[in-house]
Amino acid sequence: MKFGLLFEMQRPYEGNDIDWNALYRETLDQCELADQVGFDNLWFVEHHFLMGFSGSPCPEVMFGALSQRTKNIRIGFGVFPFCQIIIQSEWPSG
Repeated sequence: MKFGLLFEMQRPYEGNDIDWNALYRETLDQCELADQVGFDNLWFVEHHFLMGFSGSPCPEVMFGALSQRTKNIRIGFGVFPFCQIIIQSEWPSG
């Protein structure tokens, strides 16, 4: 059996006082810990313009940072077929 985590990078919304640095730092720390304790995969969602709900408008940026902090865990999109086709077409194939 494999175990994974799904991240929406949620943060309580209280006006304009969201600490985005803390949100990303805590997410990176949680993912690094998941890798260390043996989780198999991490999944991220993409939400644009939902500042009170999700701080994940571009998961690819998080993937780059995670590639530097994790060793074994697999990283991907939660529901890839629902990603915007224009965004997908920008990615290299292969």
